[in-house]
Amino acid sequence: MPVSPAALPPALPSVFTTSEALAAGVGRERLRRGDLVQIVRGLYRREEVMASESEIVAAYQRQVPGAFAMGTTAARLWGFPLPGVLDIPVVEASRQLRRRQARTAYPVQRSGPDRRIHLGAPDGSHRSTSLVRWSCPRLDAMPLATADDLVRTSRLHTYLQLGTSVGLDSLVAIGDHLVRIPRPRYEGRNRPFATIDELKDAAGHFTGRGAARLREAVELVRRSADSPPETSLRLAFVRAGLPEPLANGRAAHAGSDLGEPDLQWPQWRVIVEYEGPRHRSPEQRQKDAARDERRKLAGWIDLPMVAADLAAGCASAVNRVRAALHSQGWAG
Repeated sequence: MPVSPAALPPALPSVFTTSEALAAGVGRERLRRGDLVQIVRGLYRREEVMASESEIVAAYQRQVPGAFAMGTTAARLWGFPLPGVLDIPVVEASRQLRRRQARTAYPVQRSGPDRRIHLGAPDGSHRSTSLVRWSCPRLDAMPLATADDLVRTSRLHTYLQLGTSVGLDSLVAIGDHLVRIPRPRYEGRNRPFATIDELKDAAGHFTGRGAARLREAVELVRRSADSPPETSLRLAFVRAGLPEPLANGRAAHAGSDLGEPDLQWPQWRVIVEYEGPRHRSPEQRQKDAARDERRKLAGWIDLPMVAADLAAGCASAVNRVRAALHSQGWAG
């Protein structure tokens, strides 16, 4: 009859390194038992739990003095709205990478973004693997911050590191996220993470890769966008030659409160609302219907937008808004 593996020390984290296991009295033979999963060489997790990216980062920071998260890894830890697969936490070795024969380097294939955890360290002795990309940046030019017991580059410097990782519109959306005015009732803070002036100053002094794209992006950042879809719509409207809308400002007409539309053109009484997942609950639908009725009675055109309206450069949204503005007297 198979013998059950010995219980692990309670103090051993769910994700741990070989050195931590040995220090806790767990032998190498025990590490090969079925209740443990080897994430990569030297890093394990308990079989019954899936490792989180933050737990993996924490394990490496316990092992490597002075290690910190940077690049897209720091961006995910900060909660930046990254595009596409970059927003998905990294919890396993990248399948995009291949190991060169007789070498320990893992070059990234050109077919997509680097899907590894990105860590920095004060010395350059750490070799990158299929899970972790190590860098050795100048620490005097790398402001660090600690949150949730994890060390990472500051929000502002993390933003600067994304200049070559994401496109222009995504940089604008992340900038909007950093400077937007928070709602204390829901977010527990009353100050933005940064100001537009701070973003412009940082981008203006930045000389690293992607500097030109960053400077272009911060000129398009606005304070009031609540989500990347709102940013995408705003940018598409302006590029199509439509007047720039007001984002998340209070709308009113003849003493009637019309709420805070995602985007609006008050002089032509046109509103755009992006209906994401939170609008699908019965309670929210009821509130939206009552609000939309008030706007209709006040003579405003309320255009609901969904994900399909973002396709093809927001072409559908642009056409709908242009028609609504013309019907309300816009002569552009």
